[in-house]
Amino acid sequence: MKQEKAWIKKGKELLADSLNPIPQELNELDWKEALSPSNSKLTKHLSAFANMPGGGFLVFGVEDGTGVLKGVSTRQSVTITEKLGSLGRDTLSPVIKIDHSVESYNNVPILFIYIAESLVKPVHFTNGTIEDTYIRSGGTTRKASRQEVGGLMLNSKTPQFEELHCSSLKTAKDVLESIDYLGVYQLLNKPVAQSKAEILGSLVSEKLVDEIDGTGYYVTNLGALAGAKNLHDFESLSRKSIRLIRYDGLNREIATGEYPGSRGYAIGFSGLIAR
Repeated sequence: MKQEKAWIKKGKELLADSLNPIPQELNELDWKEALSPSNSKLTKHLSAFANMPGGGFLVFGVEDGTGVLKGVSTRQSVTITEKLGSLGRDTLSPVIKIDHSVESYNNVPILFIYIAESLVKPVHFTNGTIEDTYIRSGGTTRKASRQEVGGLMLNSKTPQFEELHCSSLKTAKDVLESIDYLGVYQLLNKPVAQSKAEILGSLVSEKLVDEIDGTGYYVTNLGALAGAKNLHDFESLSRKSIRLIRYDGLNREIATGEYPGSRGYAIGFSGLIAR
């Protein structure tokens, strides 16, 4: 039995509120019958929902204007999800998080797209300026005023160095090949998970990797610096690898050995000390 994602209940409740008693779109939810051919329009919606407290939903399979449930096919859901995921990664700054699920709503298959609130705001067009920011107002998406952009900035969280991404988008296989997850589990004194999905879930919960809209993962600075099999695989961190120098006596006049390290600090520490 498929486990319902935490945000699905909220999405269904909002859809019910938007369809009854009179069909109308909400600030938190916008429904569509099909994917718009306009990338710009879709990106504006993504920007607006990512700037909203708590994020928001795009729901596909609902007839525009009438609110009649039409449903979506498997092919449609895949196309829509891939398109929005690509726009979220390539056209907005900062990169936003998107999740999705096809749910039976009144016995009709409906695609729910959840756009999580971005901690770093404003989320704006990458090829524009910070003023190319959009918000939800009165159930519609519109461009934010300068004052509203300023308000978003005041409610923005400055990202910590450890949270920043240091890799390109990776597959699950790439992540497990670049991070010594066995060493990480050992240091955390936890039993190793039995499946790749569980291992990746643990790495996400420890903030060593960041999952993006179900299509891939970014390794964070924390993940690479703590558990990389080889820091030189991460260009921005390659110069931060450990270099151990052994000296003869109590001063640093005579060096008797130099041992460069390439592994993450946490998993490589015991090996360097053993030298």
